[in-house]
Amino acid sequence: MQKQVNNTFEQELIANGYQNVFQTNTKENYENIWKHDLNRGKLYNIISSKNSSLLGRFLASEVVFMNDAEINEKYYEVISESYVYALEKTNMLDENFIGINGNSWGFLYEEEAIGVLGKRLIKFGNKAIPHLTELLVIEGKVLYIGSGDALIGNRYQYRIKDFAAFYISKIKDIPMTFYQNFEKRDAEIERLKELLENE
Repeated sequence: MQKQVNNTFEQELIANGYQNVFQTNTKENYENIWKHDLNRGKLYNIISSKNSSLLGRFLASEVVFMNDAEINEKYYEVISESYVYALEKTNMLDENFIGINGNSWGFLYEEEAIGVLGKRLIKFGNKAIPHLTELLVIEGKVLYIGSGDALIGNRYQYRIKDFAAFYISKIKDIPMTFYQNFEKRDAEIERLKELLENE
C-alpha cells in the first residue's frame, strides 16, 4: 500500500479484503457493505478522494459495481489505476499479494471468459492503457482455483504481463497471437510495445 489510510470506512474495507468480500460465493458480503445504498456516499468519497489508497479505491469501486450502481466516467482514470494495481498484486510472488485469483480476471484467450475484473478494465478503455503498459515487464505467478477452472487457467501459466498485454490488445483492438512457449509469447508482447510506442 502506498500511503497511510486515514479513512475509517476505507480501513474496514481493506481489513475485509477482496477474498472475504467477493470470492466467497455469496452476495451478502458486498450487499452488507452497500447497505441498500446507505453507504454510497462513503464509497464514492473513497473513489474520488486523492487521499485514498489504490487498494481502497479498487475495493470501493467493486462494491459499487457489484451492487449494479454506476460510477461517473470522469473517475475512470483514477479507478483504472486502482484496478491495474489490483492486477499487479494478483501476483502471488508479490509481498503485497491481495488474495485475488486468476478466475476473477478471466482466461484471456478463451474469448467467452474474460472475467468480471477483466471486463471492467476493458470498459475503462484508453484511460487504463498507461497503467497497463507499466505491467508489460512483470512476470509473477497467478493461481486459478476450482477443479475445472484451475485445470484450464493454470495450464496456460499466465503471467501479469500476459494479462496486461491481453487487455491492451482488447482496448486498442490490436490482434495478438497467444503462444504456450514463453519466448514466442514475449516476442508478441515486444511487438505490442513497439506498436504502442509508435502511435
